[in-house]
Parts: sequence; C-alpha cells; structure tokens
Amino acid sequence: MTYKEKVFFICLGYTKNPCDADDLTQDIYLKALKKLGSLKDVNLAKVWILRICRNTCLDHLKKLRLRRLFSLKTKEDIIIEQTPESQIITHQQIQKVKASIQQLPKKLKETLILREYGDLSYQEISQTLGIKTGTVMSRLNRARQALSDMVKGNHHD
Repeated sequence: MTYKEKVFFICLGYTKNPCDADDLTQDIYLKALKKLGSLKDVNLAKVWILRICRNTCLDHLKKLRLRRLFSLKTKEDIIIEQTPESQIITHQQIQKVKASIQQLPKKLKETLILREYGDLSYQEISQTLGIKTGTVMSRLNRARQALSDMVKGNHHD
C-alpha cells in the first residue's frame, strides 16, 4: 500500500474519473496481493506495482472503448446536433476511412490497428508482432501516409 496515492493518481490520469480511479486502485492492489509470490525482488516493488497499474488501466480503457463501440447508440445519436448534411458527410468520411484501412497491406493494417484501436505502445506492438521497434515506427508511418493518400483521393477505390 506504500504507493497507493501514486497508483490512484495514475489511474485518475487514465480515467479522468475519481470513482473509476478508486475502483481501479482497489483492483490493482487485489491483483498485486494475488501475484505477490511473483515479486522476486522487494527493491523492484514500485516498478512491479506500477506495471500492474498501467496494464489494469489500459485494460479498463479498452473495455470502455469496446462498450462504446458496441453500444446501442448509432452514429446519428452521437452526432445528433449536426445538420443532416454534415451527418451524411461525416458518415461518408467514416466509411471511407474504414474501407481504406481494410485496403492496406496486412502488415501495415495490423500495426495501425494495434496502435490506433488497441492503443498499444510501440514496444507493445513490437513484442506482439515480434518485430523491432524501428519497424513498428516505419510501418505506422507508411500506413498513415497510405491512409491519408487514400482518404484524400490520391488512391481510388
């Protein structure tokens, strides 16, 4: 419990909600208690608990994003204040981006999805795909450039 305040503030930074941060802090210490046997060096306790904190917060955010993605709200509910014309344009833009992502080569597409949808760090992507961090950065750059070109119309469907 030595780092409870630091853990709480990290959770608050991720969630922007004191109630969620408090719940996550409790979850983190429960996880830490269950995994206490995996802590080999007491001197590394701070790094260990902060890693559990980060991973728990990232998992929480991913769950929230998935809930929002699969919620019953339609795009029209979300952008209700917009005019009918702007809703059509927004819907078309979203569809064009989604279609463009699907057209990317597999390696670029999966790297982009892990980063933008999964919110993974370059190092996490590197470990997940078994490639170097420099390769991750290069693929993301190429994917974003290709996506930009396709959306702007420099590449036709």
